[in-house]
Amino acid sequence: MNNPEIKRLKLLQDQYALRVSAIDTPTADKPFRVELRLKGQSWLLYIEDEYGDFSMRNQLACLFLVLRSLENYEKAEDYINWCVEHDLDASDNRWLDYFLGLEWLHREIKEAIGKIEPGISFRDYQLRSGAYHALMQSA
Repeated sequence: MNNPEIKRLKLLQDQYALRVSAIDTPTADKPFRVELRLKGQSWLLYIEDEYGDFSMRNQLACLFLVLRSLENYEKAEDYINWCVEHDLDASDNRWLDYFLGLEWLHREIKEAIGKIEPGISFRDYQLRSGAYHALMQSA
């Protein structure tokens, strides 16, 4: 594991004993719920996995998907922008309630682990290259 991006994810995982598990059946076509656990704390959040990479055997990939989801929330200008970015129906109150709760959830996780930083570029993720390719090979 010579890749610095993967080393940072591994260090974060080891430092906080982070573990991600699926609550819903992972799907590539819509967000699904996962649980992020660390040292006695846990949070439920939705993540997207358009390429079907979520696997309990590759916790670093799962952690990347969680951090990417949290980073996407940070970058969203507002609820409508967030819904458009994730191809969600903004009129569905379930998503509005979740989005409003994300502020608290994001703050709690950030307080627990520090800066929310997936460490692997969106380009590498989309193109399945570079650090992301190496991450998928590390399982």
